[in-house]
Amino acid sequence: MDPDLGACLDRGEHSLLIGDDLGKSRVHEAVERAADAARRDGGVLVLALLGHGQGAEGAPLHFVTSGTRNSEPLTNVNVPSLLGDLCNHPGLAGLIVIVDTCLAGGAIPSTSHLTAGVRAGNVRLSLLFGASAKEPAYDLQLSRHLIRLIRDGVPDAGKFLKVDDHLMKRLREQISGQLPGRYEFDGAARYGEEIWLARNRAVSAVHDLGPISIKVINDAARRHESGLRFQTEEEFVAWTEEHLDTTPAALPYTARRLLEVRDELEVGRKTLNVMDRIFGPSLTEDDLRLAGMLSGLPLDLLSGDNPVDLRLLVEYCTHYGRSATGEYRALAHLAAALTHVTRQFDTPPEDLAAWAHNLRLNPAFNSRLHELNQHPHADRTPRLILVLEDDGGESIVRVDAWLLYGRAVITSRRFPCGSGERGFTTALADAVAWSRPRVNIAKRPLTSIDVAAPTLTLLENPPEEQAFRKKTALGVQYTVTTRWSGLLTPPYGTTVDDMLQVGEHLLAHLDDTDGCSGPHWLSPDQLRTVEHVQEHLSNHGLGQQVWAVPSLPESDWVVIAQELLEHTPALIWPRGKGLSDEQRAKRSVARYWRSLPQQVAEAYRQNRKGSLSHDDDLAPLAAVRAAWHDRDWQAFCRRRAHRVLSAPEEVTYKE
Repeated sequence: MDPDLGACLDRGEHSLLIGDDLGKSRVHEAVERAADAARRDGGVLVLALLGHGQGAEGAPLHFVTSGTRNSEPLTNVNVPSLLGDLCNHPGLAGLIVIVDTCLAGGAIPSTSHLTAGVRAGNVRLSLLFGASAKEPAYDLQLSRHLIRLIRDGVPDAGKFLKVDDHLMKRLREQISGQLPGRYEFDGAARYGEEIWLARNRAVSAVHDLGPISIKVINDAARRHESGLRFQTEEEFVAWTEEHLDTTPAALPYTARRLLEVRDELEVGRKTLNVMDRIFGPSLTEDDLRLAGMLSGLPLDLLSGDNPVDLRLLVEYCTHYGRSATGEYRALAHLAAALTHVTRQFDTPPEDLAAWAHNLRLNPAFNSRLHELNQHPHADRTPRLILVLEDDGGESIVRVDAWLLYGRAVITSRRFPCGSGERGFTTALADAVAWSRPRVNIAKRPLTSIDVAAPTLTLLENPPEEQAFRKKTALGVQYTVTTRWSGLLTPPYGTTVDDMLQVGEHLLAHLDDTDGCSGPHWLSPDQLRTVEHVQEHLSNHGLGQQVWAVPSLPESDWVVIAQELLEHTPALIWPRGKGLSDEQRAKRSVARYWRSLPQQVAEAYRQNRKGSLSHDDDLAPLAAVRAAWHDRDWQAFCRRRAHRVLSAPEEVTYKE
């Protein structure tokens, strides 16, 4: 099944039957399905019969399907008859059979069956049997030694391993107590490539390594033994088998790392073959760079000056993208990114699904693909999230930046604020600049930025008004959605889970179109004191209302706002002390309710440019601000719950 070696494809639901109660009819049905699939593909069928064989001298071999050695012949499979019928199946390009049973030589079909069947001898058969028709077989020797030869290769046997003298010579050298043999029949009228069992690993070029794998191999080798170097995978694997043939737990760390690298090479090779077969024919360098960016790979790997190929991305993900538990998570992200970028199919093909299943990556692959496809913008533009963090006081001490595509977190970085008045604005500008190279790979402009801020900063230093580049306000250059950071860093006495539940209740309320057509505007009397606000909120369930404030209270606004934000993460309040035309503002908010908060951001931008007239329907929205909550923000907060962003020097790609 390995595409590098046997290159077989599973075309049936039950291509591998194991058990001591298979039954004759089940085996026949499985072989018939396989033959029909091979006919549709115009391919060669490979059939292996491993287990018990019955017969007598001169009698045909019967493959035991019941688990009982001395069962009646009618309950078992007549192998020569089965193989003769298979050879004559219309459309079959050839048949390779491996019989590893006692009396296996009795599997050879009769000459008349091959030459006088419905195909009149126009058939090709390669039969490899583990013992003569008169002797027993032991311990599945043929199968085990054949697997080893396929894995290691046979020098001087050519590009392919075939059922020929080269293969038989090696098998007879290694199998003891029984005599393996072969049978060939080729009456095909057409010319072309001979049927082959596997690619010869000893001479095949499919195991070429890229610079990343070569570096990983020799870095690990040098740590284990100075001066140890390898040029090829074959050389490296042979050395590990000779020198590290012991229990891995008993080996020193450096030796265990060499075995780990050997496993990584095998995973990378299989992954490359699957991905190259599925995605390779249609990929461009721009596709590869975009897929690499969506997988979170380093920029220097994807820069325009360096050639980018699929091998490079696979090798990096294989060697540097394993999680702390050993899961090849980065490969799952790469497979999802390639699936998303190429958009060749709605459902991943069987080969890709089987690859993910074998590496136990189905959940990671499916989740990542779903996140990439959950894109709120039709133009598939990346989105930047900036989380402003304080130290419990009034100052912002750092900016945590996250780059998203859809709902998938691509990468993140922390920007500490330097000292002085411009420390915060410099960090803000650095965070935006940090995102640009990756956004440029997507060949889309960055248009949307979410800024999450603690309560005091949210109220007194509007994020959209912050100058970040040549004194340009952030909200003039980008559509800024203002968030309250309480779902990420809850206030004292409240947990992350508490706030996430508030968000879930709010989203359920917003989805109820009959029950929510706008915010609930609080009266001045309800905002008179903190106690009045608390009393009013006590009559409403958490997250069951969006609150709006038409005019700021005379005192304790920060404390009152904190109460409101804890009760629901969505809040609307005036940009100044109050709304000059309260009724008009309320009507405007209600009218644009389903397109908030984007329309609030647009109104602010147009107002700063001086392009909003007093009569414009959008004008009243320029006078309000919003701390907004929606499904995208809830999804981000849920993913980040209980996680701490590490400083750059602490971050590895595994995060």
